[in-house]
Amino acid sequence: MIGLDAPLYRITERLELTRRLTLFGRDPDAPPLLVFADGRCDLSVAAVGCGLENLAFTASGHRGTALLRIAADGCSLSALTLLRAQGAGILFERCHEVSAKGLVLQELGQEAVVATGCRGLSLSLVARDIGRRVAAAAIRLVDCEGFDVDAEVAGVSGSAVTIEEAQGRSSPMAGRIELRAQGMQRALTVLGRRDAPASGLSGHIRARDWSEAALLLSNVERVSFHLAMPDVAETPALKINGAFGLQDAAVVLAWPGAEAGGALPDGMMVGGGQTPAGNTILTENQAFDDGETPPSPVTEALLRRVGDAGGPGFRFYEVSGTCSLCGWQGRFQRTHRSERETLACGNCRATLRYRGQAEVICREIGAGRFATLAALAAGGGLSELAIYEPGITGPLRPFLCQAGRYEQSIYDPDQPSGTLGADGLVYQDLMATAFPDAGFDLVVTSDIFEHVRKPFPAFAEIRRILKPGGLHVWTVPIGMPPPGETRSRVDTSGPEDRMILPPVYHGSGTDGLSLVYTDFGRDIGRLLAEIGLPTRAVRHVAGGDDHIAGVTFVSVREDSKTSVT
Repeated sequence: MIGLDAPLYRITERLELTRRLTLFGRDPDAPPLLVFADGRCDLSVAAVGCGLENLAFTASGHRGTALLRIAADGCSLSALTLLRAQGAGILFERCHEVSAKGLVLQELGQEAVVATGCRGLSLSLVARDIGRRVAAAAIRLVDCEGFDVDAEVAGVSGSAVTIEEAQGRSSPMAGRIELRAQGMQRALTVLGRRDAPASGLSGHIRARDWSEAALLLSNVERVSFHLAMPDVAETPALKINGAFGLQDAAVVLAWPGAEAGGALPDGMMVGGGQTPAGNTILTENQAFDDGETPPSPVTEALLRRVGDAGGPGFRFYEVSGTCSLCGWQGRFQRTHRSERETLACGNCRATLRYRGQAEVICREIGAGRFATLAALAAGGGLSELAIYEPGITGPLRPFLCQAGRYEQSIYDPDQPSGTLGADGLVYQDLMATAFPDAGFDLVVTSDIFEHVRKPFPAFAEIRRILKPGGLHVWTVPIGMPPPGETRSRVDTSGPEDRMILPPVYHGSGTDGLSLVYTDFGRDIGRLLAEIGLPTRAVRHVAGGDDHIAGVTFVSVREDSKTSVT
């Protein structure tokens, strides 16, 4: 057993438990806070029977991965708190008979818990403000069986719990759910396959304030669920879809004043017919317990300590506003040291840097006539344009894809530009694309050019494929204040990368890690003007004190090389 008694530990390398041991915090009222320095750092458990007790975890920097990875049988997690990170909380990978009790997961960018191929997983947790960076479930169970989940979830961009049957199985899942959920897209989502329906599940769900459906059952059979709700909602309580639908199931829908055994009100169930063959769908009169577990004093104290651990300049705050992508109105919260990677929209999850790009596009393309990217697209402002947006993820895509021509691409150094992949996506190398000259009105790149091996040939390539007067709207991480000069972190003069500075990695759109090749400075406008791309920086302020929280760059293709201020 290894006891930790310092209040805070900064973790700058990946930790892996390869021997059976228990790592625990010695003070039950003030658990030690472990701060992972960047996306390469996490805690991985690879030995059978390990334990983690009374610990708290957070992370700084870009992150596309989970804080904790459990990949060993018979492990025990108890009284863990995971707070304010851009990635996921805990990943359970093909482990058996693991117990995770008394967990608190709050303000995470992706899922709170993901379990894949696990058997006998027992979970007890509270999750709040989950999926702040991307639409995500709070708890996602993929190809798991024999699980027991007791969860309270409040505020999640996707489902509170999603159960998926990805590989198919001959035996039932035999899983049980006790769920109290509020403020989500769906409370429980079960996704089976037409040829392998999800089966053997049971649960009690108390749900309120969902946006799509309380229960979504797709290709499901032989399940039993009891759903309690405060009243008849405007959106469906039960949604059935999938080619197999729902068969041989028992579902009870309960709310105060319901007629026991009576007919369902119109719109309460959609899809799959009114009463699919073999199903029993009943109503029940039941009082709704409206109680909600308040955040524990320990968690609130840890949130304050996370702010302190952010270092000089970190300050948690909230601002009211309107999302420049989708038009959502509400409060944007800073939950992370990197302001541009937080302040996420409560609907489309766009962070400050994406919202800054949307503001610039609306201003440049829509001439200020549209307040949001959604309004610009709906008003036909993109219908005559050709737009290229490298990558396949990000909140701008649902709007930009409404252009008259919209291209996206993926990158693989082993695939020539223009190659069509098996998934229908086209490979492109930004240093040498396969596009013809002067084909696009707009190119949008979001935190891509710092990962391009040779960025200036790529900028020249962007200029080549833009029409005269065409725009490149782009972002890269840039310090505040930015350095005076752009510098290479990696020597790329030969075929192999040679590190000039210690390597830095950022989370990628595929949840991996990408090496940073270049740190951009204040001279970037001059450098791009020299190659015929006059560039200006649009600054975005936040936090109420007018300090600059992010920058969007706008480059214009001009045939004459023009200086820029």
